[in-house]
Amino acid sequence: MNSMILALANRIRWQGNWAFSCDFPGNDINDVHGSSEECGEECSRTPECTHFTWTAWQDGTCWLKKGVVSKSQAIQIADKTQVCGIISDSEPSDPPLTSTS
Repeated sequence: MNSMILALANRIRWQGNWAFSCDFPGNDINDVHGSSEECGEECSRTPECTHFTWTAWQDGTCWLKKGVVSKSQAIQIADKTQVCGIISDSEPSDPPLTSTS
Protein backbone atom coordinates (compact mmCIF):
# COMPACT_ATOMS: atom_id res chain seq x y z
CA MET A 1 0.00 0.00 0.00
CA ASN A 2 1.49 3.35 -0.92
CA SER A 3 2.13 6.06 1.65
CA MET A 4 -0.49 8.42 0.15
CA ILE A 5 -3.30 5.94 0.86
CA LEU A 6 -1.96 5.29 4.35
CA ALA A 7 -1.84 9.02 5.08
CA LEU A 8 -5.45 9.44 3.99
CA ALA A 9 -6.59 6.38 5.96
CA ASN A 10 -5.10 7.83 9.12
CA ARG A 11 -7.22 10.99 8.74
CA ILE A 12 -10.52 9.12 9.00
CA ARG A 13 -12.33 10.08 12.20
CA TRP A 14 -13.70 6.87 13.66
CA GLN A 15 -16.76 6.95 15.91
CA GLY A 16 -16.28 3.58 17.57
CA ASN A 17 -16.47 1.09 14.69
CA TRP A 18 -17.87 3.40 11.96
CA ALA A 19 -16.90 6.63 10.22
CA PHE A 20 -18.01 9.10 7.54
CA SER A 21 -16.19 9.75 4.24
CA CYS A 22 -14.58 6.33 3.93
CA ASP A 23 -14.73 3.13 1.94
CA PHE A 24 -13.49 -0.44 2.00
CA PRO A 25 -13.10 -1.23 -1.72
CA GLY A 26 -13.84 -4.78 -2.88
CA ASN A 27 -14.82 -7.97 -1.04
CA ASP A 28 -18.58 -7.38 -1.56
CA ILE A 29 -20.85 -10.30 -0.66
CA ASN A 30 -24.20 -8.55 -1.07
CA ASP A 31 -25.87 -5.16 -1.34
CA VAL A 32 -29.03 -4.17 0.51
CA HIS A 33 -31.26 -1.12 0.05
CA GLY A 34 -31.65 0.87 3.27
CA SER A 35 -30.43 3.68 5.47
CA SER A 36 -26.91 4.20 6.75
CA GLU A 37 -28.18 3.63 10.30
CA GLU A 38 -29.34 0.10 9.39
CA CYS A 39 -26.17 -0.93 7.57
CA GLY A 40 -24.13 -2.10 10.57
CA GLU A 41 -27.05 -4.13 11.94
CA GLU A 42 -27.58 -5.74 8.54
CA CYS A 43 -23.90 -6.69 8.41
CA SER A 44 -23.94 -8.20 11.90
CA ARG A 45 -26.99 -10.33 10.95
CA THR A 46 -25.35 -11.59 7.75
CA PRO A 47 -23.07 -14.63 7.93
CA GLU A 48 -19.56 -13.85 6.65
CA CYS A 49 -20.08 -10.06 6.83
CA THR A 50 -17.16 -8.44 8.64
CA HIS A 51 -17.40 -4.86 7.38
CA PHE A 52 -19.58 -2.58 5.25
CA THR A 53 -19.85 0.59 3.23
CA TRP A 54 -23.05 2.61 2.86
CA THR A 55 -23.53 4.90 -0.14
CA ALA A 56 -26.36 7.13 -1.33
CA TRP A 57 -26.54 5.12 -4.59
CA GLN A 58 -30.16 4.27 -5.49
CA ASP A 59 -31.49 6.16 -2.44
CA GLY A 60 -29.25 4.22 -0.05
CA THR A 61 -27.27 1.03 -0.53
CA CYS A 62 -25.41 -0.97 2.09
CA TRP A 63 -22.51 -2.92 0.61
CA LEU A 64 -21.87 -5.94 2.84
CA LYS A 65 -18.27 -7.16 2.76
CA LYS A 66 -16.24 -10.13 3.94
CA GLY A 67 -12.69 -10.89 4.97
CA VAL A 68 -10.23 -10.01 7.70
CA VAL A 69 -10.28 -6.23 8.02
CA SER A 70 -9.06 -3.40 10.22
CA LYS A 71 -9.83 0.30 10.38
CA SER A 72 -6.43 1.08 8.88
CA GLN A 73 -7.56 -0.53 5.60
CA ALA A 74 -10.33 2.04 5.06
CA ILE A 75 -9.66 4.74 2.50
CA GLN A 76 -10.82 8.33 2.85
CA ILE A 77 -13.14 9.65 0.14
CA ALA A 78 -14.63 13.05 -0.65
CA ASP A 79 -18.31 12.07 -0.16
CA LYS A 80 -19.13 13.21 3.38
CA THR A 81 -22.41 11.23 3.41
CA GLN A 82 -20.76 7.86 2.78
CA VAL A 83 -20.25 5.61 5.81
CA CYS A 84 -18.01 2.63 6.39
CA GLY A 85 -17.70 0.38 9.38
CA ILE A 86 -16.44 -2.86 10.81
CA ILE A 87 -18.03 -5.44 13.05
CA SER A 88 -14.79 -6.16 14.91
CA ASP A 89 -11.34 -4.66 14.36
CA SER A 90 -8.65 -7.23 13.63
CA GLU A 91 -5.97 -4.90 15.02
CA PRO A 92 -5.44 -4.70 18.77
CA SER A 93 -6.94 -1.62 20.36
CA ASP A 94 -4.92 1.01 22.11
CA PRO A 95 -5.14 0.56 25.87
CA PRO A 96 -7.76 2.79 27.46
CA LEU A 97 -6.57 6.05 28.93
CA THR A 98 -6.82 6.17 32.69
CA SER A 99 -7.67 9.22 34.69
CA THR A 100 -5.18 10.45 37.26
CA SER A 101 -7.72 12.51 39.18
